[in-house]
Amino acid sequence: MAKSNPLIHESLEGDAQFRLLHLEPGTGDADVHFTLHVADLDEYPEYEAISYCWGDPAATSTVYCQGHPIEVTNSLSSGLKRLRRSDGIRILWADAICINQYDIPERNRQVMLMSRIYAQPSKVLVWLGDDTTGLEGLDECLKGAHEVLPEEVFDPHVLATNSRKVFLENSIKRKENKPNFSDHDWTPFNNLLCRPWFDRRWIIQEVSLSGAAVPTLIICGDVELMWNDLASVAYRLAAYSIVPLISGLSVINYYAPYMASFFAEGARPVHMLSAVTMTYLLKQYRLEANLVDAVIATPLFKCSDPRDHLYSLLSLSPRSSGLVADYSLSVEEVCMNFATATISRDKDLRVLSLAPHTAFMPGGMEPKRLDLPSWVPDLTCQGGINPLVSYTIREQLFHAGGRGTEEEEQPVIRVADDGRILHLRGRIVDKIAAKAICSIDIPFPTDEDILPKTGWGARLKMRQRNLFQNCRDVAADGDWAGKGKELEAAFSEAVLCGMTGMRDPLPQDVVDAVPYYVSYVFDYFDPDWKLTDELRDKLLTYGALIETSLMGVSEGRCFCKTESGRMGQAPALARVGDVFCVVLGAEVPYVLRPHPEKEGTYTLLGDAYLRGVMQGEALTDSRYETVDISIE
Repeated sequence: MAKSNPLIHESLEGDAQFRLLHLEPGTGDADVHFTLHVADLDEYPEYEAISYCWGDPAATSTVYCQGHPIEVTNSLSSGLKRLRRSDGIRILWADAICINQYDIPERNRQVMLMSRIYAQPSKVLVWLGDDTTGLEGLDECLKGAHEVLPEEVFDPHVLATNSRKVFLENSIKRKENKPNFSDHDWTPFNNLLCRPWFDRRWIIQEVSLSGAAVPTLIICGDVELMWNDLASVAYRLAAYSIVPLISGLSVINYYAPYMASFFAEGARPVHMLSAVTMTYLLKQYRLEANLVDAVIATPLFKCSDPRDHLYSLLSLSPRSSGLVADYSLSVEEVCMNFATATISRDKDLRVLSLAPHTAFMPGGMEPKRLDLPSWVPDLTCQGGINPLVSYTIREQLFHAGGRGTEEEEQPVIRVADDGRILHLRGRIVDKIAAKAICSIDIPFPTDEDILPKTGWGARLKMRQRNLFQNCRDVAADGDWAGKGKELEAAFSEAVLCGMTGMRDPLPQDVVDAVPYYVSYVFDYFDPDWKLTDELRDKLLTYGALIETSLMGVSEGRCFCKTESGRMGQAPALARVGDVFCVVLGAEVPYVLRPHPEKEGTYTLLGDAYLRGVMQGEALTDSRYETVDISIE
């Protein structure tokens, strides 16, 4: 960030004033010169807004403001050099310079103006840096991607219908040697996603707040492309569950000629595809969504100031629970304020699905959390475990705690005066009796493990087989043979958490296809097994829908069986003896750990799927009594 200098940061007055950077002409490596001018958003001044990654704060360059030398990060300096004109002033807004970052009250006020600053420019300029290595052929790659991918659809019913034919059609194209998404060269696209800008948390609002008439241009060296062209490709890859197939992660069709490019820099392109997709969706739906939606959608993004895990999202929704940016608060206070406001003020219990965290941690380990009660999400360690609650923009899928009818018991939600204990009402409906190994802890088979089979695809199938075997042993008490269709259907629903990867209802034909998918990964290792046309078509029709639920929803949870024989999915940290609680007013059940000494007091472990209670059944079952629940 630019260091504070009273000679360049003229005081701002009024609620709508901000500073604009007048970039002076220049070429090549000549020094960057500019002036700062106070403007008023109410007067709709002309300017372009820059979106960029700040980069290493210790790697700086000297630029000149009003003739005074100041230090800015190399990323911003190179961007200003690239964006300046050779023969005229260019008016820009760049946060590191235009905001006095060392003036906390000003910083607080300017952050709350972001919704207007990024809504009113003539253009948003995304600067990725000078390095164009690996981007050769990017234009052709994107153009080809738009041609081989299925159409962009947002309606969940149309999307589900289209998804059933996408892979069969693609398979036919491959046989006929026609362009298809399996054989498409995704390398330049993935190389672009490796740029550090894509997981910077502030970019979400920087590309989402502008209206449809405001173009967003991505610039990397001399490469230029439109944000919407890039984001539409990412969305379609995610919405149609194509990513596992083309990245070699699908057991159905593991022949992925360009899979290596998806695993560059620790599989960064795979993660960034999800990040770009969520940013694209937030732009589409932000006026209908709320702050909890935004937090649920953005666990993969990073920020240098941990308070920005929340503050960077405040401008995205008109419903931000009354929260405002205040950089005088600690990170713990920011997390506490978020949880308390959404639970006490908004009565939005979905925030419990973010608590205590959603990070992947193998081996039953818990990430290092801030000093927070278990019901308060640690926004610094949100991660890849998908909460089971719905987005407000979609029809609510589960109603474990009721549908809000007058006949039902009404929720009681109260935070104790000390802010540390959450008081609720609910029903303890079951207890974990047995649990399988968490999916992320299933070891990856070696080449020796899969003999006489060989290859990457066989190893993927063996790992999936081992996961299903472990879950089956729990479901059927170690004896799956001859258990019948009823157990098979219950198992199929539970392993998929009762939903598609897009949080829509699990169609019956997908449930019915799960046994075929499971049998496939078992039978594949039988020396006499052969793939039939019927099974192939079944897998190509439903396999991607099944895998999206397994990877996008069930991943990071552990399959379990309760004392009453129900099947479900619990948080990875759950253990035998932990209880399932249906909280009045909550969408999904939660797994709680009873306090060893305080009756009625619990630690929250996370949200869960429990077959047979997801639609409010426990509230009408006389076996269960509504009791006071205290979570600390």
